[in-house]
Amino acid sequence: MWVESKLFLSIDELKPGMITAEAVFNSFGNVLLWDNTVLNDQMINHLKNMGILTVAVYKHQQHEITDTARMAEENVRRFAAEYENDARHTKKIFEEISSGKRLNKEEADNIADSVIKKAGNNRYIIDSVMQVRNVDEYTYYHSINVSLLCMMIGKWMKLSEKDINNLTLAGLLHDIGKTKIAPEILNKPGKLTDSEFEEIKRHSEYGYYILKETAGIPAEVATAILTHHEKEDGSGYPMGLTGDQLNLYSKIITVADIFDAMTAKRIYKNNDTPFKVFELMQHGSFGVLDPLVLKTFLENVTGYYVGSKVRLNTEEIGEVVFMNKLDFSRPVVLVNNRYVDTMVSKTEKIVEFL
Repeated sequence: MWVESKLFLSIDELKPGMITAEAVFNSFGNVLLWDNTVLNDQMINHLKNMGILTVAVYKHQQHEITDTARMAEENVRRFAAEYENDARHTKKIFEEISSGKRLNKEEADNIADSVIKKAGNNRYIIDSVMQVRNVDEYTYYHSINVSLLCMMIGKWMKLSEKDINNLTLAGLLHDIGKTKIAPEILNKPGKLTDSEFEEIKRHSEYGYYILKETAGIPAEVATAILTHHEKEDGSGYPMGLTGDQLNLYSKIITVADIFDAMTAKRIYKNNDTPFKVFELMQHGSFGVLDPLVLKTFLENVTGYYVGSKVRLNTEEIGEVVFMNKLDFSRPVVLVNNRYVDTMVSKTEKIVEFL
């Protein structure tokens, strides 16, 4: 197949319409362009400005670009259908427990297996996480998203196959205890009373007991469900444990849970831009999140936002072309043929993710 044949061309040999065969990185390891990107004049000039000398592209004819685009669209549709199917099955599990039934472990394992099979589709995963969902079904989509993010982090940390399987299942079931909380509290749009908030906080304990009553659930998975709201400095709940008392699954779930919760549009809040979330996680979570897990997550996930469309406070629309490792929340944005480094600019900043 033509997609197996690639050439390494100098930057001056690149032409609009060529398709990248490999991701293009700068000298700091940041992604400038992902593989399977159809090049245009603007992208080629950007690579020149960034000092890129050679780029791997596929040998192809013009009609094959159309074939590639068609295949990409089909892959997106297939991924979206599988994602929705996973959410429906997750909803079924939650509803069964709410009605008094025990956890269907076989069904949970099937969903986790489906999540793991999506490994390698990270761009689709990130796109799905960022989609606005029906707020009434937030818990089910959140469970799938956290499971997907946990699987990705496990892969990035090069965990064993067994650990990734367990971690993916733990991410899927981390909020299963919410099935034991009254819907009027769980879905309350206004501010919770102190007693309501205390009841919400008990979901990690409820989840632990649900899993302990389920045959075949690994002990470390149940423990991670119990402790996924604990923090490194002991400020979490339900037991106020510190980082040295938490297992790795718990630490990873915490990062995935916070990222998805902060980027999601929910009943009582609008979603933050990913860049605002990056800022809070990178600079506002010292002592709260495990530094190794957080570093692994941010250094890998932020690259998928290269190419994103954003709105600046000047009302201009731009495209993210470079992520600053020193401050992931302030990328370089291409706006009307000029580069805006939001880490340096004192007047321009990102206000909306499009």
